[in-house]
Amino acid sequence: MLLPFILAICLCGVFCLIPLTMYLLWLGAITRRDRPTLVTGPWDFAGVLFALSGFAIFGAGLVLSFAQANFRFWMRGNFEALRGAWAQERGSWVLLVGFYLVVLLSWAALVLAARRRSLVVYNIEPAALETLLTEVFEQLNRPLERRGKLWVGADPLFELDTFEGGHTATLRWVSDDERLFEEVSRMLRTALASHASAENPADGWVRSAAYGCGMVVVCCFGLLVYGLTLMAR
Repeated sequence: MLLPFILAICLCGVFCLIPLTMYLLWLGAITRRDRPTLVTGPWDFAGVLFALSGFAIFGAGLVLSFAQANFRFWMRGNFEALRGAWAQERGSWVLLVGFYLVVLLSWAALVLAARRRSLVVYNIEPAALETLLTEVFEQLNRPLERRGKLWVGADPLFELDTFEGGHTATLRWVSDDERLFEEVSRMLRTALASHASAENPADGWVRSAAYGCGMVVVCCFGLLVYGLTLMAR
């Protein structure tokens, strides 16, 4: 029976794309601001994790269900057979899901810890950010020298990855001087508050992606409601 399969796909579309749409709307709002936005590394990754949460949880569960032979019972509309199979294999499924969640949460915790000493600046031209960083360190009486992505003073201080097309840059602190990192973060945030942003070329495609995902969510939800109505008859 094709209807249960279509309903499963629509359900996946709704739950997977809603968090992604919300994240893209937030990102689109940032690209339209007239000032840059600084986000700490852990919070930035938390946003990405939220955007992909539907795929990581519901999408992965659906893939496991498709891989499981008893899913064919549900595809045929044989709910009694599915209930019996679930009663027999419930323990193994609980262990499998538990193992997956432990791996997922452990990975997320490790990435959050690794990004603890990083900053992400949205809606700023990389060259402008480099100028602001130079000015911040001059105020601290700590001259900088750039060596590729690595910026050094007396010792290596941080790496700077830039995305020119999206007016985004990521600062990864490599120095052991935590106090200096906190001071630089504070001063950079102050400097960004008075810096005017240029037009962001990513604004158009971010908003298009958000609206496109939103339309897919609406369509999937409408088909889901319609399909459930047909099955209830």
